[in-house]
Amino acid sequence: MSIKIKADLIRRLGRVALGKEPADLVINHCDVLNVYTGEILENQQLLIAGDRIAYVGTKLDFPEGPETELIDAERQLVIPGLIDGHIHMDHSMNIEEFVKLSLPRGTTTTITECYFPSNAMGIRGVDAFIDQFKNQPQRFFATAPMISFLCSDNGNGNRAINESEVISLLQRPEIIGTGEIFWSNLLNTDSNEGLINIIEAAILLGKTVEGHGAGAKNQRLAAMVAHGVDSCHEPITAEEVRERLRLGLFTMIREGSIRRELETVIGPLIEMDLALCRAILVSDGVWPVDLLRYGHMDYIVQKAVDLGLNPVTAIQMATINVAEHFHLGSHLGGIAPGKCADIVIIPNIKTIEPRLVICRGKVVARDGKMLVNTVKSNFPSDVYQCIKINPVQPEFFSVPAASPMAKVRVIDVITSIVNREMILDLPVINGEITISESNDVIKVAVINSHSGNGESSTGFIKGYGLNKGALASSYSFSEGNLVVMGTNDSDMAAAVNRIRELQGGIVYCCEGQIVEELSLPIFGYTSEIAGPEVAERFISLEKALGKAGCKVDKPLLTLFTITFTAIPSLRLLSRGYWLSRENRLVDVLA
Repeated sequence: MSIKIKADLIRRLGRVALGKEPADLVINHCDVLNVYTGEILENQQLLIAGDRIAYVGTKLDFPEGPETELIDAERQLVIPGLIDGHIHMDHSMNIEEFVKLSLPRGTTTTITECYFPSNAMGIRGVDAFIDQFKNQPQRFFATAPMISFLCSDNGNGNRAINESEVISLLQRPEIIGTGEIFWSNLLNTDSNEGLINIIEAAILLGKTVEGHGAGAKNQRLAAMVAHGVDSCHEPITAEEVRERLRLGLFTMIREGSIRRELETVIGPLIEMDLALCRAILVSDGVWPVDLLRYGHMDYIVQKAVDLGLNPVTAIQMATINVAEHFHLGSHLGGIAPGKCADIVIIPNIKTIEPRLVICRGKVVARDGKMLVNTVKSNFPSDVYQCIKINPVQPEFFSVPAASPMAKVRVIDVITSIVNREMILDLPVINGEITISESNDVIKVAVINSHSGNGESSTGFIKGYGLNKGALASSYSFSEGNLVVMGTNDSDMAAAVNRIRELQGGIVYCCEGQIVEELSLPIFGYTSEIAGPEVAERFISLEKALGKAGCKVDKPLLTLFTITFTAIPSLRLLSRGYWLSRENRLVDVLA
């Protein structure tokens, strides 16, 4: 559907397979994993012409041309190129920097969300982001920015991207489905007409409808599927995986920087002895630190194998299962004549260590090292002008109250991403609600980053542990607005103003001084520096927060997800506190 093959190459593949014409690339003495049958075929030969496989079988005397490249696999195992079917790589790193860290680890295809560019610039942002896919040595597809459609608001009641624009994006070959759709939005029948129209268009175009079914069970989960959703990446137990598989959903199990479910899910899932042809392994996002430290899909597949999953099944869950879900199975996901020559050579079925990576018929990496160049990103100038906020003063974060003590809603941190609503009595001094180290409560604020209307709200958070300074980020989930939390208003203002100067970034400020920062000037979400340096900045930020008393496991993730409305319980938006279960705004004063 989204991958084309020309007639002259089709003819040539037939001639190469019949031995009438030399191949461009020959792999000899290889064992081949056939993901269609689950067999390992021993001592095979692969012939590649252009970007396609022409022949897989026993070694024959095929003609060699002067340009034919020969590879002796020395009986190592050939598997299809790995595919990440759900990732958010529209922030933090440029695409070319992502490729440098991901492709040598055997991930030849990446399917990414793209709602951050949409939040920043609407459909023009999506166009600018997708343009960066061109001519990269790794394959990229995207899903239409549904989170932006569902969550963004420019302050005038208009979305950053509208229904007709989303439908127009679905017609582009690079867009192979809708992005994840929150089930609570979908089942809100009072306001989902535009959403239903988008789903109808996706189905008519043969594109997928990706779902976000966190917490959905029984009738609600069934209703989500009945609305046309055909995947979900939110199960956190084996029982939830089984429930989704039983409903016919392609069910994604995550192991990435945001959520890690393999250790909880794989053991019980093996005991259930289910057919897993609709189960998929995904990352749901890998930060630069983890790409460098662990790898990408190679790490995820290896971990699943180490946890006891059948290695053939694990590889199928990162290759053919993904391709079949996204209607790419006629081109990707397997090793057979006519398929795309995206291939990884590993030592054996239990050792997912890419020794050689081939994408589009070209050798692109060997032993973890890139052998080809990436294409440098070339963005239009206005992507560097997406943070539209005015300078702020410390009093910007004042929360007024009349009585000597105020009953206040507070975000109580449970884990890095999960919280609950708490009601606390906080003192009021000179007409303002105040905080102190004694109760482990600090301020948190969200500022509308892209509209320039100054819309903002300030609340309170408990359990983060920060005892000095302020941390701010222009990157946050869902709305994608600027978030800042801190122990005092002055440092909060300084951190926000520094992000304004950088036109996007993550900043930690203490006693008026910028201690650590990462510039994110592209859309206000993406860095221009090298991937390893981005990773170093992440590490330095978290170390600085640890020294300042921060006690959550992933302090940056907590900051980023303050605005994440798809997870209970109490979130903060630029419009005020949001109760996720009830889908309504509430005041800071209880």
